[in-house]
Amino acid sequence: MCGIAGLVLKNSNSFNLKETIFNASQAIKHRGPDGEGFLLVGDSIIPCSSQDTPVLKQGLNYIPQKNISEANGDFNLALAHRRLSILDLSETGHQPMALQDGKLWITYNGEIYNYLELKKELEAAGAKFVSTSDTEVVLNAYKFWGTDCLNKFNGMWSFCIYDADKQELFCSRDRFGVKPFYYSDNDNAFGFASEQKALVKSGLVKAGINQKALHDYLINNRTEQEENNFFEGIYELWPGHYLKYNLKNHSFNTTCYFKLNSDYDYGTDLQSNEELISEVKEKLTSAVKLRLRSDVPVGSCLSGGIDSSALAVLMEQKNPVYLFTSVFKGENMDESHYANLIAKKVNCIHKTIEPTQDGLFKELETLVYSQDVPIWDTSTYAQYKVMELAKQNNIKVVLDGQGADELFAGYHHHFVAKWNYLLGYGNIFGFIRELNQSKKTIESPFSLFVKEKIKAHYNSYLKGIQNYFDNSFVDSYPVVNPVKYPGNVNKQLAYDITAARLKTFLKCEDRCGMWHSVESRTPFSDDIELINLMFSINGNRKIQNGASKYFLREAVKEKLPKEIYERYDKKGFETPMDKWIGGNYKMIFDVLEKKELPFIKLDILKKQFDSQKAGTKEIKLLYKLYVLALWQKSFYCL
Repeated sequence: MCGIAGLVLKNSNSFNLKETIFNASQAIKHRGPDGEGFLLVGDSIIPCSSQDTPVLKQGLNYIPQKNISEANGDFNLALAHRRLSILDLSETGHQPMALQDGKLWITYNGEIYNYLELKKELEAAGAKFVSTSDTEVVLNAYKFWGTDCLNKFNGMWSFCIYDADKQELFCSRDRFGVKPFYYSDNDNAFGFASEQKALVKSGLVKAGINQKALHDYLINNRTEQEENNFFEGIYELWPGHYLKYNLKNHSFNTTCYFKLNSDYDYGTDLQSNEELISEVKEKLTSAVKLRLRSDVPVGSCLSGGIDSSALAVLMEQKNPVYLFTSVFKGENMDESHYANLIAKKVNCIHKTIEPTQDGLFKELETLVYSQDVPIWDTSTYAQYKVMELAKQNNIKVVLDGQGADELFAGYHHHFVAKWNYLLGYGNIFGFIRELNQSKKTIESPFSLFVKEKIKAHYNSYLKGIQNYFDNSFVDSYPVVNPVKYPGNVNKQLAYDITAARLKTFLKCEDRCGMWHSVESRTPFSDDIELINLMFSINGNRKIQNGASKYFLREAVKEKLPKEIYERYDKKGFETPMDKWIGGNYKMIFDVLEKKELPFIKLDILKKQFDSQKAGTKEIKLLYKLYVLALWQKSFYCL
């Protein structure tokens, strides 16, 4: 797990290539504090070091012999790498890395968990290896299989390969976007990096707000749903895509190599629940086992819900595993009781942390800067503190349950998707039966159904906040209803994964972990074998007998404490946001009133708080405005 960056100089007089790539790398130092490396390409190819590069002695062609400040030449391409040592802790794992002939170079962020199996396959085809890292496997996979190598990878990644023969950059991002990749392109340069801040802080991109993204954030209640992102001039390489950049004519194109297919394999309808549970158990166990491959200890995040509990009980390590939990004593969202049950069940060292209101306001500016783009909920702070706790205990790698809800159908609106499907086919009796059974999970299922039907046809979110905005701002870009029901459960899950929830959650996952130099592994979001299996199953079967995540629940039933197996409530990763923000609204308004925010009617919003009429929507809106102000301060987007 690392940080990557790269620059292509189009106009030799536009900026200092060495200085810019160095500044880009320093901006993402938190992603890789264990080392730094550079590659300069022009009339010669020179791997370079810096003051952050450990002493390297091996005589390999990618081991730098010169500091970047001392490298002289006419260079038009630079690659940078920040290293977080997880696999192959030796210097042979240094990056940018090259194959022995020096024709292929890579800067790479991520983990290919099936690298040992691919290595054997490549060795049988004639590939030679000098390291024990997965990085070298990626390079050889590209050499032998070209772009088809992406279909063989099981894991999370973003990388750039420089192909000297083709004079081409081949850049790729994993299927669901667990690992980030951003780029910019203008008359002077093409650049890319793991985080937007690297492109901004290096001076390559001037920090300016993309007005459409701002409208999306405030009015449509969504972030990073288009390639052109919050920073004007910075684009996101979409999950499941690769990019090829031609260094000769400075043209590039992006290609989709993976698209989630929500049309299940009808052949699985012939399989019994028991047969499918057995397959899910096998794939899930394999996914966790692969993600324990590491040359440093692996811990896990633990909330006490089914998802994180399943990971904890499947880790099964001889040495005690570290488990990290965020607790909120005395609050109704506190799940520490369930987390403690798991901690007693497995061989572990259980560490807890309690995020506080004071801590949030003390650290919020740093949190916002770490995220690159404005966030919408205080739950990100709890995630941030859990990753900090892992770092404090010297754990570099943790597993996390992100994506389980979107894969196994864990949210209440997935029930609604199933009910809609049954009604769509005229199955009234099935609809009534499912509605009644769901009472074990949902307190008032019929009320939920009615509310969601209304929300799907009537933008209730906008209705609740519209009066606080200037009409011209609301109408400046298309208004999108964030509530959508595509037609059946699997299509709903695919929508949540590719166009709604998961992509944003994974962004927060990455930034929270990497800010603290912690690699977060998400088997539910990047194990292609498990993902393919779950989308081969009829989505309606994922909710059974009124319980969500049926197949996940049954796959780990024998290992889970009964009290957790029989948990049907859905808390999510919640924090006492209403109390934290509502209790500090005067301070927040003092900050906002000093900002130029012409699109918002602050006086009307403040009256709601002063008169104690502010509800959850007002509190969330106030938080988003405060975060926006801190984001502007961090990136000078004034």
